[in-house]
Amino acid sequence: MSSSRRAFLQSAAWSGVALAQTGPAASTVPPERRVYLVGDGVISTPAEYARLLTRIADEHGIAADNYLQGGAVEQLEQRFAKLLGKERAMFMPTGTLANHMAVRELAGDKRRVIVQQESHLYADEGDGAQLLSGLNLVPLGPGRATIRLDEVIPVVERSAGPPYPAPVGAISIESPVRRSSGEVVDFEEMKKICTWARERQIGTHLDGARVFLAAAYTGISPTAYAALFDTVYVSMYKYFNAPFGAVLAGPAAMLNRISTLRHQLGGMIYHGWEPAAIALHYYEGFVERYQAAVKNGETLIRLLEAQGKIRVERVSRGSNIFVIRLSGGTAGALQQKLAQAGIVIRGAGDSAQTMIQVNETLNRRPVEEIAREFARAIG
Repeated sequence: MSSSRRAFLQSAAWSGVALAQTGPAASTVPPERRVYLVGDGVISTPAEYARLLTRIADEHGIAADNYLQGGAVEQLEQRFAKLLGKERAMFMPTGTLANHMAVRELAGDKRRVIVQQESHLYADEGDGAQLLSGLNLVPLGPGRATIRLDEVIPVVERSAGPPYPAPVGAISIESPVRRSSGEVVDFEEMKKICTWARERQIGTHLDGARVFLAAAYTGISPTAYAALFDTVYVSMYKYFNAPFGAVLAGPAAMLNRISTLRHQLGGMIYHGWEPAAIALHYYEGFVERYQAAVKNGETLIRLLEAQGKIRVERVSRGSNIFVIRLSGGTAGALQQKLAQAGIVIRGAGDSAQTMIQVNETLNRRPVEEIAREFARAIG
């Protein structure tokens, strides 16, 4: 993705997310019918979060944890360890910490880690792995999601060679890649890299923050993705809609060591039952709901294009992010008009383009009705 396009998407994101978090103020549409074409999941206000937690507690009960031990946190960990086919899973307060801890432990005393240049670990985590753990992240594949085995091999060989060897200890792959507009990494290339790395005892980590979204678009299950890697991280807030949190899964012995590091690096919190309970709530039936949302998203795109005033750009090997271009008017004006109808999109002022994201709020109203609201808003 070009730097100008990335800057546009980031500026559009701020306006859309701000509107989504406060709700469409001018709209009389009830919350259960509001459609948020921003973000990967359901956006909730503080009051909505409070009501949901109360309902979960009243209807099912919530078992409290103590410093992330037991209770709903343990239930969440067990559920995702089984789902991802790993020995153990561990709750982390952030995905940044999950990625950092995984590559640190996988690399061991080998401090060099191969990453995608567009990855969150390399570009969006404040050099935390470098600063706090002395790791040397080696970026590959500028401007694209997929890195190839033929790029990885020479880096590994040069790093291990004389006169001053600094061998590669781990490889991290993010998929889908948010900085590449949700582009999914080529699965066959991913398999080649992981197989080659395993033969050479190089650890592999999957930044699978959005792997459940990828699964809906590729037909490859999260379990199949995770099976390629030693460790995998999944976000609990992006589409399982918790207020914060992540799950890191992998070998039990490694996660036992990471448990101590989590505390040392400030990630041990007193209670995690609130995000755990909400993530478990949304996990039930998520796959079916999201498959329905993907189907609705395809229908919406087809209906919008048929109106003749919107052109939709698909990302090559994309997932749930689509760029839309208007033949007349501005995205900012469209955003404000749609907000009155209870539909939130990103806006970018006078720009004629913005983007929409497919999430399960597309299931809240008939997709034909949503398309009609776009038509009214465009005029």
